[in-house]
Order: sequence, then C-alpha cells, then structure tokens
Amino acid sequence: MLILSKRLIDILSESLSLKEAYTQYKNKNLNYALKLLDELITQNPDLKEAYSLKGKILFELGKLQEAYENFQKAEDKIGMAKVLIAQGLYRDALIYLNDNSKDSRKLRGLIYLKLENYEKALDEIKVVEDEDPLVYKIRGISELKLGKYNDAIIDLSLAIEKYPTDAELYFYRALAQRELGNYKEAENDLEIAINLNPYYAEVYFSLGELKESRGLLEEAVDMYSKSININPLYRNAYVRRAKSLMKLGREEEAYADIRKANELNSS
Repeated sequence: MLILSKRLIDILSESLSLKEAYTQYKNKNLNYALKLLDELITQNPDLKEAYSLKGKILFELGKLQEAYENFQKAEDKIGMAKVLIAQGLYRDALIYLNDNSKDSRKLRGLIYLKLENYEKALDEIKVVEDEDPLVYKIRGISELKLGKYNDAIIDLSLAIEKYPTDAELYFYRALAQRELGNYKEAENDLEIAINLNPYYAEVYFSLGELKESRGLLEEAVDMYSKSININPLYRNAYVRRAKSLMKLGREEEAYADIRKANELNSS
C-alpha cells in the first residue's frame, strides 16, 4: 500500500485548490476565487502562485493598491508593472520590465506608446510574435503617428479581427483612412466607434471634421456639440464649431464659441 507523506498530501491539496481558484477566476467567479485563495494563503503564506492570481483578480476589480501588494509578495514583476501602467506611472513600470521576454516587450511597447515615443514602441513590438490584439494595436497606432498609414490600416484591421469591440481601434483606423483620402471608410469606422462607445469625444470631433469637409455644416455642428457635451474643456471642438457656425451665418453663436476657446486657451 502506498502511504503518502503529510507534506506530499499538503502539496497535492494546494495544487488542487489553486487549480480550482484558477477555474473560478476564468469563469469570472472572482469573489469565490478570492475566498479560495485566502484560504490557501492562510494554510501556506509562502505560496507565490496564490498571491499572483489574487493580484490579477484584485487588478480586474480595480483594487490597484491591493493588487500591487499581492504582486509584490509573488515577486511578479509583470503584475507590478501592469498596476503602475494603470496608474500612469510609466517610467516606474519600466524598472520592472528589464528583460526581453514577450510580456516585457509588449508592456514596454505600450508604455512608449503612452509616452508618445512611437519609434521605440515599434522597436519593442516588431520582434514579438504573438496573436495578442494589443501587439497589433500598439503597432498600428505607432505606424499611424509615424505617417505609415497603409501599414497602420493593416495592423489595426488585424487587431479588429481579434478584438472587434474596441472602439479605439476603429477610431485610429479612421484617422489613417482619412489621411489616405478614404473618407467613406473613415466615416464608417467612426460610426462603428460611436456605437461601441457613445461617450468618445474625439470620435464625434473627427466625424464633425469629415462632415464639415463635405459641406454638411449643420451635421458638423451637431457632431462638435456632442463632443463638447462629453468634454466641455475640448477647446478644438469650440474652434471647429465656431468656424462651421460662421459659415452658416450664425455669427453670435460663433463668437460665443471663440470666446470660450480663448478662455480655455488662457486657463
């Protein structure tokens, strides 16, 4: 008869409990997964895998400080970097991304994109072989900002295939289409972006510019107004709306927008 040692039984029990916690996490039963992990950590305070998974769950729940503390206990550098990125502490996050692993490269690419260092973002991502839509998104936006519009459309389209509910992807593809003179395609992408995220001020603004360029001034004013309703501090929207209003002969409204734009410029 095979007699298992107590330690081996404990290890098997921990493994099964951790596996069950992962299953609950994947099934989005986050609170139950946290309960299982807390029980595991109570039994074994040195179980790094439990802290790492707990950090992921807390991160998804928006509890960033607690997530960071658990990632620290797990010595999970990728997890700590993700929390810092979410807090806008991009340069601090880079400290933890000091290897050339795929995950580190992807996060460094994202950081350089946020820092508007598009050349570096592309350098990080170009060697990553991954079907993650984030890779194509970083690549596509960086190419757009660097004037590589055809490449941007290709990569953003690949990202859309894999993640068709991300409004940003359609927005940036629309900008690339517009630069190439593909105005109908740009407008279609902007309409999709609005359907996915009706509170995206920049999308309404870009749609207003397209309407204005086609002489559809009333529609342009409507788009700029929607942009302003979402973001009352959006100076360029007041400027563009003023120009459209002036062309429509609505001078008093146009001057009010100009005054508001000047106020925002001086504040």
